[in-house]
Amino acid sequence: MDKNYFLNSINHEDKNLISNIFNKMQIAQKTNKIIFTNDFLSPIVWNQILVLCENYKIKSFANGIFEESDRRMLAFSSEGVPLTYPINLLKISNNSKFRTLQHKDYLGAIMSLGIKREKLGDLIIRDKICYVPVCSDISSYIISNLNDIGNCPCEVNEYPYTSQDLPQGQFQEKIIIATSLRLDGMVSAICNVSRNNSVGLISTGKILVNYFQCLKKDKIIKCNDTITIRGYGKVVVAEIIGSTQKDRLKVAIKQYT
Repeated sequence: MDKNYFLNSINHEDKNLISNIFNKMQIAQKTNKIIFTNDFLSPIVWNQILVLCENYKIKSFANGIFEESDRRMLAFSSEGVPLTYPINLLKISNNSKFRTLQHKDYLGAIMSLGIKREKLGDLIIRDKICYVPVCSDISSYIISNLNDIGNCPCEVNEYPYTSQDLPQGQFQEKIIIATSLRLDGMVSAICNVSRNNSVGLISTGKILVNYFQCLKKDKIIKCNDTITIRGYGKVVVAEIIGSTQKDRLKVAIKQYT
């Protein structure tokens, strides 16, 4: 695959990132080894690359540990499927009896150690425990240096996810009222904003449909489609369950928390 063709085929503003990914593909091809990216990539990157590589002799794979991970590490191989990735899953336990920590608290504490967001996968929080996939080369550093989050003492350990059950992403089931199944109508209903504001979110590239950036406000959304809205989260369209007296659509969604 020509490098310029690859760079031009991936819709992403950071061409240095895409160029580095292409170089790893070339290394995998020349060495016949499995080569991994050094970071977790956003779905707008890894999904485009998986599709582009479908008919290419170097195969690509993506793994974020959790089944429906947004952030994933890519692997490239000319032969075989990677069985393991250079990823460790950390279990961060909040030992405070008085304060409940949120996603931003855990993420901010880890990044305050000088770690870039790209080195971390999706964070899943269950009660007083946060599970976070990290690049294996920084795992021990986090374990040694993350002793508290704010005023809350914490304990960090590796979680052997290959031998234990993985925590699952939680979601809330909701019913929204949408004017239509057009993307702008659905975004308006999901975010509870005006149609003009939803068009603004779409036109500025903040909406992914099935992990692809979508700039078409009139795209028709179907059942089982995943809509990711930057700043709002991820929603799966479950079912169209009927209409209101004003002929608006009742749509069941799963909103991930």
